[in-house]
Parts: sequence; C-alpha cells; structure tokens
Amino acid sequence: ARLFDEPQLASLCLENIDKNTSDAINAEGFTDIDLDTLVAVLERDTLGIREVRLFNAVVRWSEAECQRQQLQVVPENKRKVLGKALSLIRFPLMTIEEFAAGNSTKAFLQAWPGLALHCRAS
Repeated sequence: ARLFDEPQLASLCLENIDKNTSDAINAEGFTDIDLDTLVAVLERDTLGIREVRLFNAVVRWSEAECQRQQLQVVPENKRKVLGKALSLIRFPLMTIEEFAAGNSTKAFLQAWPGLALHCRAS
C-alpha cells in the first residue's frame, strides 16, 4: 500500500497489524519489508505485543537485511542496517531479564553496553 501511495490502504494494513501483531511479525514475509515500512510499524503505540517479542522480530529483520546487503551478520552491521528503527524500540518497557534472555539480545548488549541502562529492573 505504501509502495503504491495508497494512504487509506496503508492505514488499514497498520490497523490490522495492531490487532494481529504477533501473527504479523511472525509471518514469513516480515523480514522482507523495507526499512520505511519497519519504521512505520515501530512508530505505532497500539501494537498488541510485548516489546521484547517486537525487538526479537526486529533483530530477525536486521539479520535478513544484512544478508540482502551482503554484510556480515554481526551486531555492528545489524545496528547499522536498522538505523533510526533501533531508536524506536521501547527498551524501558523490557526487563533486564527479557533483554538479556536471547542470543541476539546478548550480542546487542555486549556490543552496546550502555543499552542495558535503558531496561527496567524487575
């Protein structure tokens, strides 16, 4: 919808993503969306999902984007391809335990130590 400049259709799509966030981020095509679409989704305050699950989906997207750009899939490149999208993750909504639970989040944490300060203590 965004590609064809159909704002009403794009709005309906985003509303559907709000209602079915888990299905949307787990869909096979989620990692194929472009950065602007990812940003449009992340800017929503109405997504029906825990932030840690959204973060994990964003990490998956960044890994796919690194491969599309033929970059090594390492934390530095994942952050690079995410650009402004990374700042849209609401880290304060995550507990430190949630943030540090997975391998991808640990890699982000190790490569960006100050980020843990933005997570809330449980």
